[in-house]
Amino acid sequence: MLASAMPNGKAPDWSAEAAIAMMDANGIAEGILSVSAGPPIPNASILLRECNDAAAELRARYKGRFGSFASLPLPDVDASLEEVAYCLDDLQVDGFIVFTSYEGRYLGDELYAPLWRELNRRKAVVFIHPNQPPYETPRVAPMSVLEFPFETTRTAASLIVSGAMVSYRNIRFILSHAGGALPFLVPRLTLSISMMPGVADKVGDALQSIRSFYFDTALSAGDSTLSALTRVADPDHILFGTDFPFAPDDAIRNFNDVLEGSAVTGFRKADVYRNNAARLLGRALS
Repeated sequence: MLASAMPNGKAPDWSAEAAIAMMDANGIAEGILSVSAGPPIPNASILLRECNDAAAELRARYKGRFGSFASLPLPDVDASLEEVAYCLDDLQVDGFIVFTSYEGRYLGDELYAPLWRELNRRKAVVFIHPNQPPYETPRVAPMSVLEFPFETTRTAASLIVSGAMVSYRNIRFILSHAGGALPFLVPRLTLSISMMPGVADKVGDALQSIRSFYFDTALSAGDSTLSALTRVADPDHILFGTDFPFAPDDAIRNFNDVLEGSAVTGFRKADVYRNNAARLLGRALS
């Protein structure tokens, strides 16, 4: 991730040992590895293949402690299709991480249709993480504070309005950070879809499309956020997340405390902590 996106202007270090220490301190049995957002990179297909291979090596070295979401060299769809085949057939990854947009094109764009068709055929898990927006960031707050949640909201709306959530029902899309601003904007979005010529027929039940998303809880501590999320999310689709190492240890501990003490209804804590992810990723239930 770009250092400038962080509130302190620094990109944190990561190591398997530090990740396992954080997991042990918070009672986390297994973490899912993924490469977070960053600037466009040259030779992306080569570099990201190396990242995916490295994640596979970590899974083998620390058995049972890590899963992985593989990276794809988007917006190159053909290269991404090759990587999908390699990662699923050879590396046996748990799913894929994609970013909210590439070169200004959000995920509902027709450009990605061949990729979604293949991932739909494979019944794949796709984790969506925000990246640097394709516009000049207003100087109000660091990018990760406001623009990242807004980017998640934009790409979720793009997938809904384009009809992708209907066309590719077998893909299990995960939105990071409780879906950004999506839960709060559901009434506004569904009303707008009903008024857009040709869109309502393509989308069908917009609320059902929204409820088909999975949502992680990283950086989403607080009853106001959890309350909005539980009003629109399928309770089986809420997944615990940490955002480590971008969220420091004390923030993760604080979120644990908030979630554990939350009076918000509409979800079972044991399911959020493990069972929902276990069902999604084919792990044993607790």
